Amino acid sequence: MPTFDSMNEANSQPNMRLLIAGLGAQMEAALNVSVERPPSSVPAFRGVAILGMGGSGIGGAVMSDMLRATLGVPMVAVSDQVLPGWVDSSCLVVASSYSGNTEETLAAAAEAVARGCTMAAVTSGGELSRRSLEGGWPQVTMPGGHPPRSQFGRSFVGLAAMLRAHQVLSEADWQGLVEGVRSLDAESAEERGTSLAEGVEGKRIHLYGDTFMGALLTRWRQQLNENSKLLANVEVFPEMNHNELVGWESGDEHCVAVFVRTPDDHPRTQLRMDITAEVFVDQGADVIVMEPDGPHRWARLLDAVWVGDWMSLVLAERADVDPVDIRFIDHLKDTLAQH
Repeated sequence: MPTFDSMNEANSQPNMRLLIAGLGAQMEAALNVSVERPPSSVPAFRGVAILGMGGSGIGGAVMSDMLRATLGVPMVAVSDQVLPGWVDSSCLVVASSYSGNTEETLAAAAEAVARGCTMAAVTSGGELSRRSLEGGWPQVTMPGGHPPRSQFGRSFVGLAAMLRAHQVLSEADWQGLVEGVRSLDAESAEERGTSLAEGVEGKRIHLYGDTFMGALLTRWRQQLNENSKLLANVEVFPEMNHNELVGWESGDEHCVAVFVRTPDDHPRTQLRMDITAEVFVDQGADVIVMEPDGPHRWARLLDAVWVGDWMSLVLAERADVDPVDIRFIDHLKDTLAQH
């Protein structure tokens, strides 16, 4: 695997192909991240809230999905400026903002401070880093200057390191994450992402998986939105069988359904997927099954992230659109700044 430095990370004009190609090396480098001002002791937290928006926030959602069946306390990803009412002084709050200046994240963090929560930050700088230093919070610092969505490796592994330092992420899960990073196959991820792009190109894209893969599918959708400039629908099993399935009466040959399937899927969900795929095919839609590679769930998760990134990039290149450009978001931020 090439080193992340060889991916030209410091290019002042971001090259999304190089950044995606370097994701595996980025995660490998992030395994050595240090937690600044680490906690000397930690209480038994009643809950954990991870604040973040977009590419800075998706790591918290993925982490919440990965730990939902094993963590003994609630963990919630907050992609909003409103902090849930149950989050109080007995809770850990991690604010994740790549720029450090995300409006919603800063607002929720300020409320968390007012409630006396234990605070931590994952950022490259900005106002969040200033508040973190002022408050003496533990912090993971990332290099700045890149599209936040291209830094999933650093933000996700950095978040894991922060949760490990607060004894929220177990040593077994941390080792699973380490093994997952080191099992990644760059060539295979690119090949399968390219194949997926060819299969969904020109179709209305519907992404499906088991409930615990919901955030992973959201990462795929976000990458399709920002890199490929495409809309995509995300739903999970078994919930979609109780509503969206009926909507497929209007599905047709212009639709493609991508099923992310893993050995960790619930046995009943596996059966539901089989039956549902038949319904889609009967409606004329294409069905593509993507099975992430890896010896365990952490490895399969990271592999799936990389495959989805490649899919979005290849679709952007085939459509001749700039995967870095986010002018609609820039317009929104500029307009908001005037009010």
